[in-house]
Amino acid sequence: MRSMQKAKLQLGNVSVQLDANTPRVLIGRDAACGLASQEPSLSRRHAEVSFVGDSLVIRDMGSSNGTWVDGEPVTAEPQTLRPGQQVFLGHIPLLVEWSGGTQGATVLGEMPAELKALIESRKAAKLAATPVAKTAAVLQDPALPGGPVKTLLGIGGTDAPAAADYAYRRQGSNNNGVLLIALRGDTFTNAATIDGYLEFTALDNETVASIIVELVEHHKRGPKNGHVWDRVLVRQGPWRTAKNEVLPLTFQLRVPPGTSPSGRDVNWEVRGYVDIEWAFDIAAASPINVRNLDIEKIRDALGALDYRLAELSPEPLGQRFTGKFQPPVQLRSQFGVSDINITVEYLGANLQVAMEVEKTSLFKFDKTTKLVFDLAQFRAGTTQQLSGFLNAKIDELMGRKPAS
Repeated sequence: MRSMQKAKLQLGNVSVQLDANTPRVLIGRDAACGLASQEPSLSRRHAEVSFVGDSLVIRDMGSSNGTWVDGEPVTAEPQTLRPGQQVFLGHIPLLVEWSGGTQGATVLGEMPAELKALIESRKAAKLAATPVAKTAAVLQDPALPGGPVKTLLGIGGTDAPAAADYAYRRQGSNNNGVLLIALRGDTFTNAATIDGYLEFTALDNETVASIIVELVEHHKRGPKNGHVWDRVLVRQGPWRTAKNEVLPLTFQLRVPPGTSPSGRDVNWEVRGYVDIEWAFDIAAASPINVRNLDIEKIRDALGALDYRLAELSPEPLGQRFTGKFQPPVQLRSQFGVSDINITVEYLGANLQVAMEVEKTSLFKFDKTTKLVFDLAQFRAGTTQQLSGFLNAKIDELMGRKPAS
């Protein structure tokens, strides 16, 4: 049997291990990064390393000084890492040591002088080539009779959309600027796309390294700072801003197919960052609600059969949900069944529903059944069709013969 892939990442005197439980890490100066270092040549969110299957990949997050593998720049597209390569984040080397299926390590060494010169020349070229941001149009509410016009913060472009179209707005600010997150709504379903706007207003003359937006799940048993399901580099710098310039930016984030719905243990947010070089970053977060239509469909199908499913509780990072439901009272007493345990799990393009009878003194043995649905067909079918199918399987599970 092949060993599970693991990798230890070391940056200076700090390290972290990646494995099946922690398959990705963000690296940078921000204390919220999984591998954080105050090395000056790092950006606050510099690069990301993650396992994709058995391959370890790295991608740059819009850093000012770049991410380099064997002297070549790494872009926002994932690039595979291999033993024997030399990796630099800014001016600091990244040591990667593999264990499990792959053995070996990257090579440590001083950064060549020519690579340092290349970093500085690329940085200067970016600054010189970046156009000045356009000022966004202002959104205004209708004037009140006898009163002044109320001015609202705009949401981007010389042809700004109506304020009512992006009614869900949150902003964060400090002395360097204001970051606005604007959304059309506050509720999204699994496998949907979130369309939104970011608007950055500079309050000082600053150099901006990057602007990033993320979709984050917070589970009470999950990672402390939440799990990032999707991250988009909205604007890569560096570029210089002038005081009072406004930069409008569109973005799209993908909600995962097997997502945990918002609830008692789970909450979601769209989180944005403006990485300001040598100054305080600007951050904003907009809480959102997430629904899982597949889980709702299963709950509705069982409810139509008078099987009461109180809740399907998501595990951290979604993809697997557990709960129990009770048959009607007359069936519980007839078959000696107290509850039926149910587990719903996303398996690639399939959805598996497993049910297990919880026996009582009258029910002398456990019974289980597993149903595997093609996810596309499951979503295309009606709730009534699913009710009929589940009813037949539950009768079979409990040994009840169908009515003739």
